[in-house]
Amino acid sequence: MTSYEKIRIIRQLNKQTQTEFGNALGLSKASISNFETGRVPVPKYLQILLKLLYNIDPVWLMDDAQDDLSERFYVENNEADNSSLTEITKKYSDLSKPKQVFVMNCLDHLLEMQEENA
Repeated sequence: MTSYEKIRIIRQLNKQTQTEFGNALGLSKASISNFETGRVPVPKYLQILLKLLYNIDPVWLMDDAQDDLSERFYVENNEADNSSLTEITKKYSDLSKPKQVFVMNCLDHLLEMQEENA
């Protein structure tokens, strides 16, 4: 299963339209369509957003040999988690102020989704 097929499946499993999914990720419907059809390769920032907002394992997402949907969730590993947190913090600090605001809005949205599903 390709990464672009997985993106479509992730969206559908979350019962979101391309517009809703795009809004959650800060992207347009056209961008989501381009990713889902494979017209545009999946960028690193989208992998990170899917990890943060939907707990999708980036390795699973990008490995076309991994077809098992049950493996899609990122499994926390304390050592890896600390490394990821350091990487996220560095990348966040490298962002412009408007992009930092966008990231914070995404995190707020994620927390709201989590509360709704609790």
